[in-house]
Amino acid sequence: MAQSLKTRLSIMMFLQYAVPGAVIPILSHYLKNHLQFDPFQVGVILAMSPIAAIVAPFIVTYVADRVMSAERLLALSHFLAAGIMVVLSTQTRFFGFLGVYFAYGLVFVPTFGLTNAVAFHHVADARRDFGPIRMWGPMSWVVVALGFSFLWLRGGAPGGLHSRLPDALPLSAVLSCALGLYALTLPQSKVRSSRSNRASPWKAFAVFARPSLLLLCVLTFFNAVVHQFYYYGMSPFLSQIGLADKYIMPAMSMGQFGEVFVLALLGVSLAKLGIKRALIIGAVAQAVRCLAFATGHKALVLAVIPSHGVCYAFFFVVAYIYVDTHSSPENRAGAQQLFNILIAGIGYLVGNLFAGKVAQLLTPAGTTRIDFALFWIVSASLAVLVAAALALLFREDEPLEMSPQGTC
Repeated sequence: MAQSLKTRLSIMMFLQYAVPGAVIPILSHYLKNHLQFDPFQVGVILAMSPIAAIVAPFIVTYVADRVMSAERLLALSHFLAAGIMVVLSTQTRFFGFLGVYFAYGLVFVPTFGLTNAVAFHHVADARRDFGPIRMWGPMSWVVVALGFSFLWLRGGAPGGLHSRLPDALPLSAVLSCALGLYALTLPQSKVRSSRSNRASPWKAFAVFARPSLLLLCVLTFFNAVVHQFYYYGMSPFLSQIGLADKYIMPAMSMGQFGEVFVLALLGVSLAKLGIKRALIIGAVAQAVRCLAFATGHKALVLAVIPSHGVCYAFFFVVAYIYVDTHSSPENRAGAQQLFNILIAGIGYLVGNLFAGKVAQLLTPAGTTRIDFALFWIVSASLAVLVAAALALLFREDEPLEMSPQGTC
């Protein structure tokens, strides 16, 4: 793989993850403590993006590599996302924010699958090459978190940090515009489906016919629920244990530092561990960090945040790679979008609603303080079940290119 192309794909990943990196770490905190929505309302709003993610990728699955290339569709999606995010930044009422955030999810969430598809189209060896490219995604979270928090939030008037917190939303819009422009410069994927395949986007479902992939889908769904407990609860949790607003994004960015390190070594790790062991490590890491959070000890909480890299890369990135190794060039974009539905759609939907309901139940009447000890124990218990199921039931199949039949 040419170094120039690897650099270009790395820049694409950097910009792709900078867009949500400006908003996602503080969104639940912003909704709960700035706009004064109750915990379940926060969960409902966060669930809008996953609901949209269930619908939109079916359209993208058909369009990508059929009507236009994944690179051009990525550009169009980000231009639309930028405009909607500007509108979202003006919303202060529950139903207004709810509706606009749903529209945002329709155009933005599919871009994760599109960037994966673009990268997989161009890499020579997914297990070897994808990790070092994908690592620039979490690196962008670190840059955005440090820049926004220390250069912008700290520059506000004393006691006025909340007044600058909403500026994260316009920043995300600017970053979407930047990626939309950059995507227009990327080389277009050469693969096109045959005319007979164009009327059948359902062929991407064939990728998931193998028992190992069906089981992985089920377990990925449950682990996505656990993962969303982290994004729902982390920023209000850090605020509740006494961390100032200006330190919340930098503290959470330590998780992306860990992710950068893990992704840089992912190719070597997979060569030594294999898919199954890597997935188990990712699930176990989820359980361990949730139990550490349940202690509520600030020093321990901050110390364990970097384990996010192991939690995410060893499970979700490895799962994306496993799906890719069982996809053909013609159905790769569709398979990535369908798998993304499971993670960013159904899993995050249930995770946000479940986390919001748990948080609501664990908030005593007349207070705004959540019993986060029990909150994290709930998610840790689910992560333990995922790890156990992987250890006992998952069987790793040969990649598609190594299959004697050469088919899924």
